[in-house]
Amino acid sequence: MKNNNIVWSALSTFATPSTLLAFTFFLIGSSLSATATAQENIEPLISAEESQFNDWLDDQEEEMLSMLETITNINTGSLNKAGVNELASIFSRELRQLGFSISTLPGDQIDMPSCPGSDYTVDVADHVLARSPGSGKKLLLMGHLDTVFPPDSPFQEFRREGDTMYGPGVSDMKGGLVVMLYALKALNEFDALDTKDLSILLNSDEEMGSLSSRKYLEEQAPQHDYGLVYESSGNERLVRQRKGLGQARFVVHGKASHAGGAHEIGRSAIKELAYKIVEIERMTDYESGVTVNVGVVSGGEARNTIAPCAEALVDLRYPEPQQGLDAVDQFEDIFGNVFSYAVDSGELSTESWTNLHRPPKIPTEESDYLLDKTISIGRLLGQNLGVGDSGGGTDGSLTQAAGLPTLDSLGSAGTGAHSNREQGRVSSLVERAKLSAVLIHRLSQE
Repeated sequence: MKNNNIVWSALSTFATPSTLLAFTFFLIGSSLSATATAQENIEPLISAEESQFNDWLDDQEEEMLSMLETITNINTGSLNKAGVNELASIFSRELRQLGFSISTLPGDQIDMPSCPGSDYTVDVADHVLARSPGSGKKLLLMGHLDTVFPPDSPFQEFRREGDTMYGPGVSDMKGGLVVMLYALKALNEFDALDTKDLSILLNSDEEMGSLSSRKYLEEQAPQHDYGLVYESSGNERLVRQRKGLGQARFVVHGKASHAGGAHEIGRSAIKELAYKIVEIERMTDYESGVTVNVGVVSGGEARNTIAPCAEALVDLRYPEPQQGLDAVDQFEDIFGNVFSYAVDSGELSTESWTNLHRPPKIPTEESDYLLDKTISIGRLLGQNLGVGDSGGGTDGSLTQAAGLPTLDSLGSAGTGAHSNREQGRVSSLVERAKLSAVLIHRLSQE
C-alpha cells in the first residue's frame, strides 16, 4: 500500500483527470480482488496426506455405486422393521471393520389415537450408535436408515442412466450414508481414522420425526464438539437454517345411524372432520412462514352409514419457536370445539396427539463457522457449493437446539425426495466423500 501512495502522489502532480480516475478504479479492483482471494483461502491448501484420501476415493465410484444399489433395493420404509434392521446390520458390520464399537439403542412403540380397526401404532426399529474413541475434537456423525417408501410402494428399485441414479432413498439419504462410510474408509486407508474421536448415530425413525431417537440425539449432543448430518446436498447447496416441524393426529368420534332411515339422529364424524380440516388449513400464513398441511385422512364404515369415526394426520412448519407453541394452542382450540352442527349435543368428541418434533434450526456463530469452513474446503476441491434455507427438517435441528454446532446436507446431491422422481448425481458420491474426509480430518485436529 505504501508503494501505491507514492505512485498516487506522483500521479496527482503530473497526470490528467482521466488517468487519475482509471488509477482509482485499479486500486479499488485490486483491493476487492485481494479480499475475495483471502476469503476463498481461509483454509490451508489440500495437504499431501489429504490428497492421498482424495486419490483413493477417485477409484471408489463403482464400489460406492454398487453398495448404494444394494441398500436402495432393500425397502426401509419407517414401519418396515425387517428392512431397517437389515440395513442397520450392514452398516454395523462395515463400521466394526473400521474399528468402531457398536451399541444398539432400543426403539419404542408409540401409541396414537385412532379409529377402531385402524390401530395407528408406530413400532420403531432399534437405532445404531457406533463409537471410536480418540483424541482431538469429538465429532458426532448422523444419518437415518429409514425412507418414506413403504413395502407396497411401486417405487422400489435402483437404476442408473449415465450420471443420474434413481431409486427410493438414493438422495434421502442412503446416498449420504455411503458418502459418510467411504469418507471414513478413506481416512482408515491411510491410518488417519483410529486417532479421531468419532461417534455415529444411525436412527430408524427420522422420516417419522425421530419420535423414538430424539432422546438419544439430545443425549449425545452435549458430549461432542461438532455435529455433521449426511442429508442430501440437494442442488449443490448446504442448508444454513431450517424451519421447525410439528405433527398432530386427531380422531373425531361421532354417532352412527342409518343414512336413509335415521339420518337426523346421527352425528357424522366425517362432516366434523371436514369442518376441522378447513379451520386447520386456514392457519397457513405464507407471510409469517407458517404452513399447515392435512396430509392423510380416513374414516367412515359404509356409504349408507353416518360415519361414527374419522381421523387425520397434520403437518406443521414454522420459522420461530413461539410460532410452534401458538400453533399447538390453535390446534387444541379447533379440536375442542364442534363446527358442523349448530347445537353441540355432546355426541361428537375429538381425541388428539400433538408433537413439536423438530425445533427451528437457527444459525449460530459456531454453526456458521462450520458452514464457512466446509464451503472453503469445497472450493479447494473444485466444488462450488451454495447456501440456502429449507422448510425440511433434519436431526441437526435437534442437536443444534441441544447446544451442538451442527452442519447438515453433507450427503450426495439429488432432487425429488419423497416422490417417485427421487434421483441423485452419481459423481457427487465421490465428491462429497472427499469433502467429508478432509472436513473430518481437519475438525478433529482443531
